[in-house]
Amino acid sequence: MRKSNICPSFSSKNCTGCWKCVSACPQKAIHRIGFLWHRHAALYRARCIGCNRCVAVCPEGCFTKRSGGQ
Repeated sequence: MRKSNICPSFSSKNCTGCWKCVSACPQKAIHRIGFLWHRHAALYRARCIGCNRCVAVCPEGCFTKRSGGQ
């Protein structure tokens, strides 16, 4: 199965930079992106194992479980 099929989809549009997803990810596949005027998370699909912990902890719903995932 391709990584793109197991990784959750991610949209930074509503991300508030709470970093709960960064702490929850066992593979360190989510990193912090920070600018002076905005901060948000970034998902590195090459490291993602599809555990969907980020989906469970994100209060803003920025991560969405894919139907082909676990």
